Amino acid sequence: MKKIIFIGLVFFLTILNFQYAEAKKRTYQNGNFRYTYKMEKKGVWITNIKPLSNKGIGTLKIPSQIKGKKVIKLGFDEDFDGHGSDSDYNIFGIRPDPEGNGSRLVPQHRINMVKKIKTIKIPSTVETLGFFCFDFIGDGKTINIPQKVKKYVISQFTKIKWKKITISAKNKKFKVKNGCLLSRDGTVVYGFVQKKKKMVIPETVKTIDTTDWHTQEAGVGDYNGCPTIVIPKSVNKIERYAFSTDEPVAIKIAKGNKRYAVQYDSVYSKVSGRLVLGYINNGVLKVPEKVTNINTDIAGILGKGTKLKKVIMPSGVKKIYNLFGFENCADEFICEIRCRKPPKLTASFYGGRIGSKYTVYVPKNCKNKYVESWKGKFDPALDVKYIEV
Repeated sequence: MKKIIFIGLVFFLTILNFQYAEAKKRTYQNGNFRYTYKMEKKGVWITNIKPLSNKGIGTLKIPSQIKGKKVIKLGFDEDFDGHGSDSDYNIFGIRPDPEGNGSRLVPQHRINMVKKIKTIKIPSTVETLGFFCFDFIGDGKTINIPQKVKKYVISQFTKIKWKKITISAKNKKFKVKNGCLLSRDGTVVYGFVQKKKKMVIPETVKTIDTTDWHTQEAGVGDYNGCPTIVIPKSVNKIERYAFSTDEPVAIKIAKGNKRYAVQYDSVYSKVSGRLVLGYINNGVLKVPEKVTNINTDIAGILGKGTKLKKVIMPSGVKKIYNLFGFENCADEFICEIRCRKPPKLTASFYGGRIGSKYTVYVPKNCKNKYVESWKGKFDPALDVKYIEV
């Protein structure tokens, strides 16, 4: 009986706390927008912005003050702690459909309204944005990033491709140049914020990155939207997990780059022999001849939206990490390995999906070497067949 009373008390207090939290929310209307907000010690936190009309909402000028207090924070209530499936609403209440595969957004009526917004003006008073704050709003808008906003910028502002994006000259963390999101000193590129036929990464850039490891910002930068990417000779580091693109992208390396080169449209390191970016051509990835180290977990894929049916590995490959671990493999997957000596499999898990078929083509008179060398390396339930060619 005591246990039942205790559970009931906990439930009651939970409900009471929720109602109290909801009661702290207030609304403020300015023009054709309604703002839901909370008053905090340091200032106002806007948790939702609702367009009230189909007309007169081309420009959203977020207020810098409400009730005499500065607006310092934007984002859905739960958008600051974990970014789970229950917290991925943007500032307009739009989110991926929880019943779908993540590609469809809901609710549709709100999406239609937000499409009409062409310019978003964030006041200089804002210091903090939620992880999904301006995600899911569609390409082609104009926006600005204030001086003090330094967190949760990379993922959401590169995923959207803006007509124009400006960053305060006083922001010590980021800047934009040539459609690229850069570190303030211009030495690191985190992703692309605009669409271009040819994206030329600035010559100040030394590192191509996906996220800001210095602040451990969650999320990765997006490099989609440009059919051709030019990497300057100044780049001497393309990070592991650097980037992948949905569609095949042509990479050009500027003359004089000492570390990276392109062959068969894929990028590799001339120094370490690592496959850096693999290009999918009609379902086939042909690995450059000078690659010696293939790590399927950290190599980027140019064209990950295409089913990968076949990988051709050159004779110089020494090590392979996660052999069948390439992204978006077809159910019938072929590895053509031209090494007479079986490469060393270095992972504790070597990839593959139960129910898929894997065929490994090896040189003549080498099948027994592969069978013996790779014995016990795969899940016994995995369908792996060796064929000599």
